[in-house]
Amino acid sequence: MCIKRQFITIILSLIGITSVCAQRNRTEICIDFRLGSHTIDPNYMDNAARLDDIMEAIGQLHRDTLMSVVQVVFTGVSSPEGNYQVNKRLAGQRLKSLEQYVRSHLDVSDELVVKHNDTYIPWNYLITEVENSDIAQKEEVLSILRGPSELIPYYNNTTIDSRIPALQKLDGGRIWRTLNNRYFAKMRNACAVLLTIKEEPVPVVVPAPEPVEVVDTVAVIVPEPEPAPAPAPQPLPEPEEWMRHIHLKTNAIGWGMLMANIAVEVDLAKHWSLTIPYYYSAWNYFTSTVKFRTSCLQPEVRYWLDEDNEGWFGGAHLGLAWYNYAKGGDWRYQDHNRRTPLYGGGLSIGYRLPISKSHRWWMEFSVGGGVYKLHYDIFHNQHNGPLVDTRKRTFYGLDQASIAFAYRFDWTKKGGIR
Repeated sequence: MCIKRQFITIILSLIGITSVCAQRNRTEICIDFRLGSHTIDPNYMDNAARLDDIMEAIGQLHRDTLMSVVQVVFTGVSSPEGNYQVNKRLAGQRLKSLEQYVRSHLDVSDELVVKHNDTYIPWNYLITEVENSDIAQKEEVLSILRGPSELIPYYNNTTIDSRIPALQKLDGGRIWRTLNNRYFAKMRNACAVLLTIKEEPVPVVVPAPEPVEVVDTVAVIVPEPEPAPAPAPQPLPEPEEWMRHIHLKTNAIGWGMLMANIAVEVDLAKHWSLTIPYYYSAWNYFTSTVKFRTSCLQPEVRYWLDEDNEGWFGGAHLGLAWYNYAKGGDWRYQDHNRRTPLYGGGLSIGYRLPISKSHRWWMEFSVGGGVYKLHYDIFHNQHNGPLVDTRKRTFYGLDQASIAFAYRFDWTKKGGIR
């Protein structure tokens, strides 16, 4: 644009000249996600406050006409449980969820948006945390994390980072569970980085120039250098993907009493499981006057102190049993008309621990007490002994004692058992 110097001189003598100073700002905000989810949940962790921070930053952009966006960087990451395909997709979905949220409140052109999710698992964060930890076999863990990585075959035609199964094998899986409990929840997030420039006019007084001959001039505008791309943000610190298990088990004390028994326990959720044991006995204890014949069910809901459903637990159970009982004296006791089982329920406490390096075999100890209603017949304790009496009573006392051995199956997300 060409203007007359004389005209410029008049204007400058009245109001001076404006010098533009650019102030760069960088705002980084991360949102955390629940395990396996890419939905932004304001009620999860500190998300409500972080969403407020995003709206405050966007509101400032709307209010300040001198501030403009020069770049927006989005990243999405996932914790290392599961296969490559799921984690890669989940990281991208988290990035997209946060991008859609920001774009719904801020008009940003596609040219200013940069997306990073190639490093879909933040391994560097995990390495740093392990370096600063007191974790067992620390050097071996770091050697695996820093070592070579490749995609290897996994189940159902999927692949997995080779470092994951290597970590899962350490100390029979204990190291992997420790990493999960300490760090994995902190690795499930998406971040947005807003790079802005604020132009602030600074008045500079210029003395009136000497009268000069009028000549044409050209105002030269030096472009602002293109800002360097922002590095991918490190996910903020913030439990192994939780896997449901099935236990098939049997009670050694029951077998010691010549009662065949089997139980199935299914994990319902973190801290919660359901176990259904069945006991059956149809024989005498070496003589017809000593017996404890029974058919018994005792389903129990358990609460575990550990989120992996191992260690200590407390339970609440129901009981239902048909019985024919004699201990060698004058009398034999049997549920009334063979159609009136005892029923009731109670509470229990117990502990379960692994007894194999693969964490497939487990041992479980439990004891419990309850209250039961009984309606039973009393017979002379002899072959085809006659009926003597029929009674009703309430039983209070020990109703459960178990030293059980169990085999654990993994229940995959798709319902497969392995």
